[in-house]
Amino acid sequence: MGAVPPQSSEAEPVVLPVALTGAPGSVEAQGLASQIARAAPTRNAIETARNATVFIETNWGFGSGFIIDAACHVVTSRHVVDSEAAHEAPTVAPTELRTTMAADENQLRARIDEKAQLRESLVGQPGTNMQLLELDEQIGALEGQLSRLSAGPKHEVARKSEETGRSGFTASLIDGTKFLGLHAQLSDRQDLALFQLPAEHCPHLEAGDSSRLVQGDRLYTIGNPSGLMYSVTSGVFSGDRGSGDQRFLQTDAPINQGNSGGPLVTESGRVIGINTKVLSGTQGIGFAIPIEAVYEEFAGLR
Repeated sequence: MGAVPPQSSEAEPVVLPVALTGAPGSVEAQGLASQIARAAPTRNAIETARNATVFIETNWGFGSGFIIDAACHVVTSRHVVDSEAAHEAPTVAPTELRTTMAADENQLRARIDEKAQLRESLVGQPGTNMQLLELDEQIGALEGQLSRLSAGPKHEVARKSEETGRSGFTASLIDGTKFLGLHAQLSDRQDLALFQLPAEHCPHLEAGDSSRLVQGDRLYTIGNPSGLMYSVTSGVFSGDRGSGDQRFLQTDAPINQGNSGGPLVTESGRVIGINTKVLSGTQGIGFAIPIEAVYEEFAGLR
């Protein structure tokens, strides 16, 4: 696959490879695995896994993914690339936090009612015009606070995600190769998505067996936290956790904004999970979807 001129339409996947050898068509002749191996030599299993990790950009933010086979299929979190799932924050709010937010909303509503009742009692009385205007301003400000507390950033995300839905998202590899105008296949049941890079012979991660994990096993996350591309963090397997009919792998390996969709790997470099969420208001409590779920949701991979 040769380099495609930058002026090509972004509505279709476009490859913008970094020139490494100066030889036209080198990407097509040797494949991305060879190109990336030359650009980013590896010294251990974790760096090898890093070379198969993908940086994903949308109009509303960024996230991570990883290549799961030589045919260049990429796994990521649905909320990274989907306009509807992006409205949901990739966090699990503890009960006490939800209770606090509800109390704040109730307090704001009570203050609005109090101001509205006072305003009603003043209507028609002489000399109260200025006071009524002040009350109107106060009520408007309180209603604005209530609206922001209830909706959070969802409205802005909705607008930007609609734009991404039309134009597609961008995926970048560690050597600078970019693919534009991509669209993903979405899971209906889990926070998972799958797409394929228009390339050949990609570096990829081998799947491990999450059922063989033992508490205390060393694990690594690879991703793009806060835009720090291809960062590696480590921790241990904390245990299995269930949520309805879904299973999650708990780890204390840091999972920050931008890590979502990236791989959770063992010391041997095998991927055993997809980083998906953190427990808000805490430190060291993150969750990954077991790698087996990818093959259950996207049967065509096997």
